[in-house]
Amino acid sequence: MVHIGNLIHAYFEEKRIRRAAMARRMDINLINLMKMEKKESLQTSRLLEISTILQHNFFMDIAQSLPTTFTTNKDIFEEKNLEIAQLKKEVEKLTIERDILLKVKG
Repeated sequence: MVHIGNLIHAYFEEKRIRRAAMARRMDINLINLMKMEKKESLQTSRLLEISTILQHNFFMDIAQSLPTTFTTNKDIFEEKNLEIAQLKKEVEKLTIERDILLKVKG
């Protein structure tokens, strides 16, 4: 199980997020924010709010901690896989062109 509070706490520490400023942005008092950092779970809406304020995808952090055998409705690698396939075709084409030029040059 992912401890959401620890995840948020670690991010605050790594990025040196000032908790007082964060609490103001969330319109809560500092004590409540510090309590959130100790909670094992948070409401999705609260985690989304924190993600939005910080422009950090905590949901992806959670997803990456799950086993790779888990399924999802969206292939997050689809775009990258298409790009890789296109690049492989480009490399193949350039290799053929290089070989032809080497033969012509002789």
